[in-house]
Amino acid sequence: MDELLTPLGVRLSSPRDPQRRGSHVTVDHEDFAAVLPGLWSQGVIPDFRPPHGLRLGLSPLSTSFAEVEVGIRAIRDSLVEVRDGAGSA
Repeated sequence: MDELLTPLGVRLSSPRDPQRRGSHVTVDHEDFAAVLPGLWSQGVIPDFRPPHGLRLGLSPLSTSFAEVEVGIRAIRDSLVEVRDGAGSA
């Protein structure tokens, strides 16, 4: 998240301390409502939390580190597309 999303203005809303966070991480960005449908079409299924949050479920029994990386990269790519205007009709 810090390496790939923070440079795009994404903010971590969840506590960093895993003892306080649990298995979900919420990140915020003003464009998340716009990128959500594209993420779902790619098979990346975060929950949207108004007004600007994406909640990412990180279950160690069903989600691998590789899947988390694929999801984070998809979020990054979607934000870049919106920022660069490629997502506009």
